[in-house]
Amino acid sequence: MMISNYLKLASIVMLSTVLFTTACSDDNNPVNPNIPGEEIPDMYTNLPGTLITENETWSSDTTLAGPHFILPGVTLTIDPGVTVSFEYHNGRSEDVGTIIALDADDENFDSPRSSGRLVADGEADNPIVFTSARTNPERNDWGGIILVGHAPNNIPGGVGEVEGLSNAINYGGDKPDDDSGILRYVRIEYTGYSIAEGSELQALTLYSVGSGTTLEHINIYECSDDGVEWFGGNADMRYLVVYGADDDSFDMDQGWSGRGQFWLAVQREGADNGFENDGRAELGSGNPTSPLLSNITVYGAPNNTDDFKSGMRLREDFTGDYRNIILSNMPGYNFVLEGAAGDENEADQSWDNYDSGDLALSNFYIWNNALGWEKAADADRYAASYTETDPIFTDPDNFVFTLQTGSPALTGATVPSDSFFEQVEFAGAMGEQDWTREGSWVRWPNQ
Repeated sequence: MMISNYLKLASIVMLSTVLFTTACSDDNNPVNPNIPGEEIPDMYTNLPGTLITENETWSSDTTLAGPHFILPGVTLTIDPGVTVSFEYHNGRSEDVGTIIALDADDENFDSPRSSGRLVADGEADNPIVFTSARTNPERNDWGGIILVGHAPNNIPGGVGEVEGLSNAINYGGDKPDDDSGILRYVRIEYTGYSIAEGSELQALTLYSVGSGTTLEHINIYECSDDGVEWFGGNADMRYLVVYGADDDSFDMDQGWSGRGQFWLAVQREGADNGFENDGRAELGSGNPTSPLLSNITVYGAPNNTDDFKSGMRLREDFTGDYRNIILSNMPGYNFVLEGAAGDENEADQSWDNYDSGDLALSNFYIWNNALGWEKAADADRYAASYTETDPIFTDPDNFVFTLQTGSPALTGATVPSDSFFEQVEFAGAMGEQDWTREGSWVRWPNQ
């Protein structure tokens, strides 16, 4: 759900009143060691949770309770194969588990510090798993992973502030190559928590995260809010699988301008949109959200007729370049192109001032979406960008989204020539090879 970034980050502060007690079950992983010769500023010691104040490595399975903050200048490394489990909060918001890597700090330590880093660099057959400690886990058991960086966004002034603390802790800045760590061959399970209406935690939240961060081969499994949400920054991401998000699978806001390739979203019954993207925090001010994306599949659960649970819901001056995308089996429209204010009650307002230079769509395959096009004018506008035809998945009922021989989507792709992108011929997340079955890093309900 798109809400104020300030409200989102303020929810972090409400998570816990726990004082800094160790939560790791691994005795080799001390929590809260002092930094020799340097005092931790009050703005951090007053954070409501466990502080990680110097570099440390978790080499064996561990169980945590409540929020864990990685301070600026500090790297938390988690070895391949480690499972990090979070104790259930029993409905108490102060006990909701999270790992939060904090923004750079140029002012409050003896010397400037870069953004805190979470390095969870797993392997295809030896992934790192963040999950619930409960015997019978469910969505909403813990909060999720939050990376807070120093890359640009389009918030007025360029810097957001974590509210409710005695000293300001900021996110966002002028470092597009900011580095918040590595998430690779990682699975994040059973996440999400609603602090209050309009203030939720999602599986993976990226606040002004920079391009120095590595994000690839990430599996989101069962989340009570969004799968991944971007608030500004320009971090790239590839090989992303979101299964079972209650809200949107991909949620973009506040000027995110990263690149993405090979994304797959499989939605649960009652979920919201595949994409829900806002362009500007303040309409007409600052650079809009403008990603460069290729090779994405969104597959919906059809047992819902809500008009706004659509393949793409784009609003608020949103721009960008989308290519080689399959939108299938959504209960709503192919696209919802809203008025400039992003008011869902005014969804009949086409973006008449937008053209292909603002929002570029190409080589889309649209199939079996319940409500078709929201407005004929929008279908006409993008007529050259889409084909309404069956992409012929291999076995979607069993979560096999490769394309069968003879699929029209197997050829004809035009991938950006940018060096980030792998040059492939197919549309959608995969061709005839199923990269989600390469190793054990992706989980499906039938496994």
